[in-house]
Amino acid sequence: MKSFYSFSLTALSLMSLNALAQCDELFMSEYIEGWSNNKAIEIYNPTDVAVDLSDYRLERYANGATAAQDNQKVDLSGTLDANSVVVVVLDKQNPDGVDFEAPVWDELAEAADLWVCPVYKENNTMYFNGNDAMVLRKISTNTPIDIFGKIGEDPGTTGWAEMTQNHTLIRKSNVTGGDTDALDDYLVVDQWDGTLWSNDSLNYTLDGVFLNLGSHTCECGTTKVQEERAAADVQVFPNPSTGRFIRVSAATAIRELVLYNLAGQQVIRQVVNGTHVADVHLDETPSGLYLLEVVLENGARATRRVVRK
Repeated sequence: MKSFYSFSLTALSLMSLNALAQCDELFMSEYIEGWSNNKAIEIYNPTDVAVDLSDYRLERYANGATAAQDNQKVDLSGTLDANSVVVVVLDKQNPDGVDFEAPVWDELAEAADLWVCPVYKENNTMYFNGNDAMVLRKISTNTPIDIFGKIGEDPGTTGWAEMTQNHTLIRKSNVTGGDTDALDDYLVVDQWDGTLWSNDSLNYTLDGVFLNLGSHTCECGTTKVQEERAAADVQVFPNPSTGRFIRVSAATAIRELVLYNLAGQQVIRQVVNGTHVADVHLDETPSGLYLLEVVLENGARATRRVVRK
C-alpha cells in the first residue's frame, strides 16, 4: 500500500481508558528503533473489513512529554485491507537530501508503505529513540487506540527503554487489541517479542531485524475457545508473595514458566514437564513487580503480574 500524509492538531487526554474489544480496531504490530535512521512503525488491521486510514494519526510524546507538539503528529491516508499492514518509515532515502544523514537500509526501504517527512523542524514524529511514547489515535473520536510506552515517563536508557532502544519488537500473536491505558506501567514483554540489533559473533541478528516487517500473525478470528479457557484457568498464589516461592496451577498441563522484571529482562526460566502445579522459587529475587508468562502444553499462553514484598 502506498499513501501520502498530512498534519493536524490534537491533544492527548491523560486518563485510563477501557480496553478495546478484541479484533475490532487497528493497533501497532511492529516497532523498529534500529541503528542510525532505521525507524519504522507497522500498523495492523485485525478486522474483517477494509479501514479508511484518514481517520488515524501517529503521535510522538518525546522524552516524557504529556503532550505531542504539532510537528510530532502525522495523519495517515489510504485504505488498509482486512488482515493487512501498513509500514510507516522515516523518509531517509537520500543521504544528500536532508542534513547529509545516512539513509535507511535497503531492506527497510523495500518494506515501506508510507514515508514520513525527514526534516526535523517540520515533522519529527518518526525520530523516536527508545524512550519516547508513540500513540495511534483515532481522529473522529479523539481517542488513543494504542499506546507504545508510558505517557509522561522518560525511562532514559533503563526501564522499558532497555527493551525498545536498538530493538525490533513484534506484537505477540495473542494480542488482539491496542493498549489504551496512558498511565499503566509499561511492560514490554507483556505484549512484544524483541530482537536486539547486534553484530557480535555470539549474537548476530542484523540479518533478521526486518524479517517479519510487512506482515503480521494474529489470533484474531482464529483463537481457539479451548486455548482461551485454558489460559484463563491459570492461577498464581500467594500473590502478593511474602515468602520464598509462588505456586502456579492450571487446568491444562504446564510446559514452561518464565519470570520477567520491569525492564523486560528474564529473571527465571523453568521447564515444568507437563505437571499441573509448579513452584517458582523467589529466594534471590528482589521485592517488586514482575511478569510471569505461563506456557501450557497445548500451546496456549497466559501472563500474570506477580508482586513480591
